[in-house]
Amino acid sequence: MACVNGKCQLASSVRQLREAGMEALRDGDMVGAEALLRRSVAMSEAGGGVATATAHSVYKLGMALHAAGRQDEAAEQFEKALWLVRERAGCGSKLYRKILGHFAEAMPSRAPLCECEAA
Repeated sequence: MACVNGKCQLASSVRQLREAGMEALRDGDMVGAEALLRRSVAMSEAGGGVATATAHSVYKLGMALHAAGRQDEAAEQFEKALWLVRERAGCGSKLYRKILGHFAEAMPSRAPLCECEAA
């Protein structure tokens, strides 16, 4: 993939923030994880990042919010991630199935029953 208009740098920065957020989550730092993941999402959205990359950060933010016990906020993030991936790559994509599976496992009463029923 060719780097155009700083997109490679944007993708790298978004990924680094996302990975740092997940490391903070693994270390039990919920506040730090949320802050880093929100920065990752905001940076990707503001910089015109690829929808699937943004969705990956949104999905990880949903995981952090779920781990923090903030179920309604987590569900909103999972739904947003599903929508972003569905619009870019479709319901059959690997990332879509991964997010949907985690959503269904973490919050069975909130996850869509059919893959393309996500909001």
